[in-house]
Amino acid sequence: MLIPLKVDVYMPRRGWINYGVMILVIVLSIAAFHDMDLFTYLSGVEITGDIFDTQVSLNTDDLPLSALAVTSSLLHVGWIHLIGNMLFLWVFGNAVNYKFGHLGYLGLYIAVAFLSGMAHYGFTGDPFVGASGAINGVMGAFLVLFPRNDVTVFCIIWIRPGVSRISSGWIIAFWVAWDVLFLTLGAGGGVALWAHLGGFAAGFGIALACAAFGWI
Repeated sequence: MLIPLKVDVYMPRRGWINYGVMILVIVLSIAAFHDMDLFTYLSGVEITGDIFDTQVSLNTDDLPLSALAVTSSLLHVGWIHLIGNMLFLWVFGNAVNYKFGHLGYLGLYIAVAFLSGMAHYGFTGDPFVGASGAINGVMGAFLVLFPRNDVTVFCIIWIRPGVSRISSGWIIAFWVAWDVLFLTLGAGGGVALWAHLGGFAAGFGIALACAAFGWI
């Protein structure tokens, strides 16, 4: 397991939009922990059956897929899920926010949240919750902008933990390859792997296009 701690990027401006996104996600996630109606409305998750035969399906009666792709990314299914995603967004999002500017980063985040969600729906047809698809989009943009900057990670190898510095190109490629491997093996374990890969491709492509046209 490789847990990111910080990135080696000089940031003369604070990532105010990234802070705002994190606050919104945290507030809505915690609220939805205690309000099942809010959770089902924003996620489109419909649970039917009983304790012995529970079925989960996607409900678009309240919100269309285009909206659910974004609103589902604002929710989480538990504290570990929420804290893990917010750690990744804090580490990578502030640097991308600095490079894109506030309005540009807001547009990027909404775009990758939407595209990652639509990728998941298109390939699986199932509901999902979590910001990981959008965060993978932010990481895709980070890879374009800072391919050789180091990422400090906490490594857990068997039972010997330690802190290392790894080039962002290698560490992000490792995480993407991990998702591809699990998708190939069919061993996602409830993780929205298509959202991860769709978000990463979207963020990488958007950042590459913006850099090519000189917009960033």
